[in-house]
Parts: sequence; structure tokens; C-alpha cells
Amino acid sequence: MNDEQIKDARLEMELENPAYDIVDDAISYTMKKYHYREYDLVKLVMIIYEDDYSFISNDNDYRDQFKLLDDYFRKQYGHNVITFVMMREIIKLKDTKSYDDITSEIAMVEKVLRTNDNLPPEDLCVFSYPVKNKKYDDLLYLIEKNISMKYALAMVYDKLKNSKK
Repeated sequence: MNDEQIKDARLEMELENPAYDIVDDAISYTMKKYHYREYDLVKLVMIIYEDDYSFISNDNDYRDQFKLLDDYFRKQYGHNVITFVMMREIIKLKDTKSYDDITSEIAMVEKVLRTNDNLPPEDLCVFSYPVKNKKYDDLLYLIEKNISMKYALAMVYDKLKNSKK
């Protein structure tokens, strides 16, 4: 196994790690506490990318736990924990009927944000292909390095979280 395969194998194991549920809990709690509406979560995600955790509720020590997990994830994998948590939320739906719709929506939103047109995306599998091939590091890198992909994932994540209210 090469280094990339080892990293992807470790990331695959992290998908099942319940420690990341605290990030999801912190976000859900913050959304409820501050009465988040559509796209408010997108704004929070973008603020978190700037290493500003001040908008995450500190009740139940959520903010400190979030920061600790983010520091750990950056040191171990070189990525933001928020990217991983958003990716993980969608991967959890992998064996459901809505998974293909959600991954296609990510591709469509990304295309609109990148090109400012409503034409169909060139690649509907921009999210699902790396997941299918267990290329998690590549997917995390793609999301974090492409602003349109980052926003598309955040928008779909916002939609998923708001539908759970």
C-alpha cells in the first residue's frame, strides 16, 4: 500500500468514528439556538473555513470540542474537519434512494456557481466517483481547493440539516 491508499483507508475508518458526531451536534445545537434559516449554515461553514469558531455555541463546550477536532484533523489529514463532516453526512446516505439525487445536486449547484449558467453539468459524478473508488483524500482536496465545490457542498449540507429540523 502506498501513502495515499493508507491515508484513504484511515479516512474510511474515520467515517465510522463517533467522535465526529460532536461536530454535527454542535452545528445542530447552534442552528436551533440561533434559529437558523435557509443558507445561514452556509455562512457558518464559510466562517469556520476562516478558523473563526466564535459563531458556534459554546454551550456544552461545543466550540472547544469543535476546535480540538479541527486541530486534530488538520494535523492528521491536512483537511478541515468541517469538510469531512459535510462529506460524511452525504456518504451516510450512500445506500439510500436519495444519495444519487443529492450527489447530482452537488454537481449541478457546483456547475451553476462555477459557470453562472443553468446548463447540465459535465460530470454528475464529481462527488460520487471518488466515494465509490474510496478516494476520500482526493475528494476532500477537491472540495477545499475549489470554491464552487465548497459552496455547493455547504448548500446541500444546509438543505439536509434544515430538512431534519
